[in-house]
Amino acid sequence: MEMTMQLSRTVKGQEEIFNMGHTLRPRHRQILFSVGNGISFADLRSKMPNCTDLETLVSELLQHGFIQSL
Repeated sequence: MEMTMQLSRTVKGQEEIFNMGHTLRPRHRQILFSVGNGISFADLRSKMPNCTDLETLVSELLQHGFIQSL
């Protein structure tokens, strides 16, 4: 995954966070919360240095439409 990739929440992601949807595992929710309205993958990695499977989790969130690449 490109470190410069810009990520942001989609409407579906916003609904998951603010309407307390319980469809995601805690680690996915933590990433979704951290992404907010925009963050680069590099900045997200620096916010979550101990998350060894970050790239996989971000890919899953992208695939399921909770976040998008700008």
